[in-house]
Amino acid sequence: MTALTLTSSSRVESETRVTFTHAACSAVTSNACVPVLRRFVVHCVRRLGLSEDLCDAAGLVSSELITNAVLHSGSHSVAVLVSLEGHSLVITVRDEGGWRTRIEPRHSPADDDAPCGRGLSLVEMLTECLSITTGSRGTVVKASLHVDASVSDAGAPCDV
Repeated sequence: MTALTLTSSSRVESETRVTFTHAACSAVTSNACVPVLRRFVVHCVRRLGLSEDLCDAAGLVSSELITNAVLHSGSHSVAVLVSLEGHSLVITVRDEGGWRTRIEPRHSPADDDAPCGRGLSLVEMLTECLSITTGSRGTVVKASLHVDASVSDAGAPCDV
């Protein structure tokens, strides 16, 4: 796992630690990177002082998006960016693989008992906005979760 960046938005007057507005982490694509990157996202959300409900939702959303990159992209690495943008917690997952269009429709009667295949539907239910951008350089999935206005401006010291 490689920590890419931690950007300071302001100095905390009484402490030497900084308040962050975004943090990123990348890992070699493997099944083992999913829980590691999910824990990174959850850690960031907790350090921002956001609710446990939002923390749980962010953990599920990031897990689903990272798993999709691992299983479907063919990329050698996956990166996650966690950012606070206005009243939204934004989780961005980027891979360098190729988009594979599904030939069959996702949910057919034969899929009803399948143990997988519902990840993006869950993500759509938990987020206020979901965008998927594909191209020759890979796929970027950006999921925005609503943050209570009273909390989103607070921030919290981060020692990631």
